[in-house]
Amino acid sequence: MNAQITQTLRSFAEADYKAFNQKLIPTNYEILGIRMPVMKKLAKELAKSSDIEAYLQYAEYDTYEHILLYGLILGELKKLPLETIFTYLDPLILKFDNWAHVDTLVSAFKIFAKHPDEVFNHFLPLKTHEGEFTKRFFVILLLDYFMDEAHIDMTLQQMAEMEQGQYYVDMAIAWTISVGLIKHYDKTFPVLEQRIFSKFVHNKAIQKARESYRIAPEVKVLLQKMKI
Repeated sequence: MNAQITQTLRSFAEADYKAFNQKLIPTNYEILGIRMPVMKKLAKELAKSSDIEAYLQYAEYDTYEHILLYGLILGELKKLPLETIFTYLDPLILKFDNWAHVDTLVSAFKIFAKHPDEVFNHFLPLKTHEGEFTKRFFVILLLDYFMDEAHIDMTLQQMAEMEQGQYYVDMAIAWTISVGLIKHYDKTFPVLEQRIFSKFVHNKAIQKARESYRIAPEVKVLLQKMKI
């Protein structure tokens, strides 16, 4: 099945899109250049295969798209027990070496929204993992699934405790704080006032929030005054 999938992926490759992605996504993996709608359609089709779990067990990761496809397929297998998903996903996360793998695949697991406690507890160790993209996975996980009223306090606390200094982690923290300012201003602004984040994270969060059309003009003025 691995050889067939590789052949299929390469048949969808576009040279122009490859060149575009190579500029956008810094990765050590070969990029084939396959558009996301094609990847998602292929994942849906493959997820229906009777031997898909055999593929999950013995998959080969030759390219950027191989890793992406594996995660997308796993996200389609909504009937798998959560623990089984963790079993397949955990080693995949360690293979991520770019922001696109993280951001695309975190959002693919809609099942996570149904099991917030189990998901949070399982991935909490990534918060202090040495890898830049494992830590980013944890931050984007909170951004995607824990920004509701029930979890915003916890999410803000986790952001305050995150180790800073790695670019793609810092960008994710800033993004999360900016969304907090948009969705839960009354709770997020006091955290920003404490100036507990690095200058980069603090100012980038303000910048992203001020770029949003969902922030009132008077609030944007106030945020601008908060810049370090």
